[in-house]
Amino acid sequence: MIFVVVAYENVAGHTAGFLGLQISLILLTIKNSLYILATQVSYNFIGGLPNTRIMTITYLISNLAISFAKVTATVHVVTYGEGASWTLRPVGSVVAGQVVDWIWMIFNAFLPLIISFLRARSEYALDVSIDMKEQNYLEIDFY
Repeated sequence: MIFVVVAYENVAGHTAGFLGLQISLILLTIKNSLYILATQVSYNFIGGLPNTRIMTITYLISNLAISFAKVTATVHVVTYGEGASWTLRPVGSVVAGQVVDWIWMIFNAFLPLIISFLRARSEYALDVSIDMKEQNYLEIDFY
């Protein structure tokens, strides 16, 4: 909907699609974090299992916290068609909404790229083998 509904004609409709994207990214973060915790994956480059668990839980809690602020602001835009008042408060030369956006982008765009690269480098590659071994079929005589 982000590309279907023009923002200056209908802000709420334009933002609704992005809200769906935010929710899906939150669910993906939860799924990936729970997978690492449940399978007890250990990465030596951060200090083994204990540090892997600490880093995973820290990332999950931090991402959920900033995502809560981002989703709250987005729901307000979808509901009322304008930004929430707290997002318009000045923080230095920018507003609070911009700071939340920047932190949210770090947790949902940049860190996942780095994490996935490091995980891919430390895990075994998928080994696929295609061969033409003779197949043994069970022949049944019905007579």
